[in-house]
Amino acid sequence: MHRERSALPSATCPASYPAGQSPGGHGRAIAALWLVYVVAMAIVFRVPIASGFDLGFGDRADGLIEMTILEHWRNVWSGVSPWNGGFYFHPYGGTLGYNDGYFLYGLSYSFWRLFADPFHADTLNILTFKTVGFFGAYALATRSLGWGRGAGLFVALSFTIASNIALQAVHAQLQSVALLPIAMMLAISCVRTEAMGRHARARLLAVALAALIAAWLMTSYYMAWFTIFSACLFLLCRAMLGDQAQPTATIALVRRHAGTIACGLGSFAVLILPFLAVYLPKLRETGGEGYFEMLGYLITPVIDMVNVGPDNYLWGWMFRPLLALVHQVLPDDPALPGRVLRGEHEVGFPPIFCILLIVTAWRILRHRPVGEGATVSVEWRAFTLAMIVGWALTLQFWIFSPWNLVFYLVPGAKGLRVVSRYQLWLTLPFLLIVVYAWRARMAALLRSKPWWGVAIVTLLLAENLSAETAAQLSRREQRVALDAIPPPPADCRVFYVVASRAGEPLYVNAELNALYPHNVDAMFLAEQWRVPTINGFSTFNPPDWHFDDPLAGDYEARVKRYVARHGLRQVCRLDMRQARPWSR
Repeated sequence: MHRERSALPSATCPASYPAGQSPGGHGRAIAALWLVYVVAMAIVFRVPIASGFDLGFGDRADGLIEMTILEHWRNVWSGVSPWNGGFYFHPYGGTLGYNDGYFLYGLSYSFWRLFADPFHADTLNILTFKTVGFFGAYALATRSLGWGRGAGLFVALSFTIASNIALQAVHAQLQSVALLPIAMMLAISCVRTEAMGRHARARLLAVALAALIAAWLMTSYYMAWFTIFSACLFLLCRAMLGDQAQPTATIALVRRHAGTIACGLGSFAVLILPFLAVYLPKLRETGGEGYFEMLGYLITPVIDMVNVGPDNYLWGWMFRPLLALVHQVLPDDPALPGRVLRGEHEVGFPPIFCILLIVTAWRILRHRPVGEGATVSVEWRAFTLAMIVGWALTLQFWIFSPWNLVFYLVPGAKGLRVVSRYQLWLTLPFLLIVVYAWRARMAALLRSKPWWGVAIVTLLLAENLSAETAAQLSRREQRVALDAIPPPPADCRVFYVVASRAGEPLYVNAELNALYPHNVDAMFLAEQWRVPTINGFSTFNPPDWHFDDPLAGDYEARVKRYVARHGLRQVCRLDMRQARPWSR
């Protein structure tokens, strides 16, 4: 056991007080931590705050779909809904499996709903997870990795305001990346405790980590799957670079720690059963994401790696000409620039940070000294190699990509369409790699030339900031529109929507407008009224779902066929264009 303890990098040894600090400065350190936290939250929530808490994260479609599922969990705790399916897509069961499950979000949201309406509770839920991410990242850096408080504050602030995570906050489930530092702390603590021979505590930590990952899968599949995938990459790289490269050494290592490994994997196998019960049937039903649909959401080399969007305060000037160039080349498709450069492609790392990362990774993998000349441990080399390999796998060269192998060979990969979201997950690991290598030099620079040090840190933080915002959903507008819709008649057992709002502006374009507004309103109202609807819209839809384009001439015929096929009775029709909106 002594040999395994000494194999841990010195930079990861726990410390009662971070390097360079003393107990006497504890009060000031706490004050600094809370001050930086307030600054971080002010940056993240600046638009909701400036709007008087009218604007929330998400938009007319994704935001309401998310709140529908969160309201579903509230109905579960109230005992009026089965846990695995809501009041939409009636009469199908297990409908939670058509989208992310938002389980942990549902716990937080349901608490906030005791004091707030759905829109404010949703914003408070995001605040909850951003808080978890901030303090989790700080604790990871200072306690688990034993770094100084300055390094911990930089990691926590950078992770919280990261450009790509902020721009993708329109998809609220992706903010669950805030759980990553918690998972990393549990893993590090489990390994260290096992190495010290405290097997009972190590096994408890392994079970806790398994429970977190299982709940995370039920909350946000992308971020949880990326965590499992990256952990496997790390273990593979650690085995290749360390003394476990030989099969006999690996077998011996597993045998020494078989009890803890069995507890972790065994508990995970049990705790993941609800996730599998919900999602495997829907995966068989829908077939998962298609290969060519996935191809449009890989990482274009160089461009997407640093794509912080045209509204970034420091780097937007790089992307505005690119958007104009794409439009100039193919002017017949005015939406093309947005499809190839905006939206899900705005997941890049700020250019200065990206260059610093590449230089740092090169030095670590080439066995060059980092920090104050310290030799890089095998754990940090394996971690860096695994993260860079994972990043490289997402690169796309026309229709070819290394991710093709992942898509076809790795279990669960077919559930991912927007592979570019991996860069959101990589934000924290890349921050850790950079800070690991440069924190000693930065501390020295802050002592010798403090203004230069402050300027560099400020620049690295500032290049994350953008005028673009993911807070696009107006509580006031939605409440005015939705509150005007009368509830269904008392004898209505099921309802469907033709038009939920009269005179509503076009949503994005004609194609999306035919899919989202009426379906999204129907599913949200169904959870509010606790009356089933045949409407709904999700990542996947039921096999005979044909409820797009409600103003088309054949819409009523499609509804009638569906009603007859499923034997539905007492079905009501909602059309807010009529003086009496409800009819049979």
